[in-house]
Amino acid sequence: MKPEQEEMDVAGIGQRLFGHSKSAEFTARRGLALELWPFIFGAGERMSGKAISEFLEKEQGFKLSIVTVNKALKDPAKNWNLYFDLVETSARIFAKEDKVSMKDMLFRKQYLFKPAENPIIKAVAKALVSDEIRYAASILRTKWYSIDWEIRLKSRPFLEHRLDGK
Repeated sequence: MKPEQEEMDVAGIGQRLFGHSKSAEFTARRGLALELWPFIFGAGERMSGKAISEFLEKEQGFKLSIVTVNKALKDPAKNWNLYFDLVETSARIFAKEDKVSMKDMLFRKQYLFKPAENPIIKAVAKALVSDEIRYAASILRTKWYSIDWEIRLKSRPFLEHRLDGK
């Protein structure tokens, strides 16, 4: 086979693959392992990577390979730091606004509470709090304080170097 013909065949295969991907069901969930990291970490204390992968597929409809789960579990420092990248900016903004250290804020059992359901209190709070602070609180509420407190405490040694003096 001539080199030009080989290059053409590879390009043709690639084009067919890409064309098929446009018509196939969307299955890619890039970043799912990172988004689920704190929960994988917590579950990994009692479950194998295989059991976690099977649960996610059977019970939640998410395909996360055993290899991906095991790879994540083998390097908790890397994964906690990658996960913390998702919340660090919001944590810094909120800690600065509240004049409290990030360390104290992040590792309290409860720090943020759900906004009051009373429409008058909601309106007053909205008027007093900047969009940046409101967004930071939202990120912290969904990505940090949704994690079980014991798991958050176990993350601390992996994140300590990012919290010092802050």
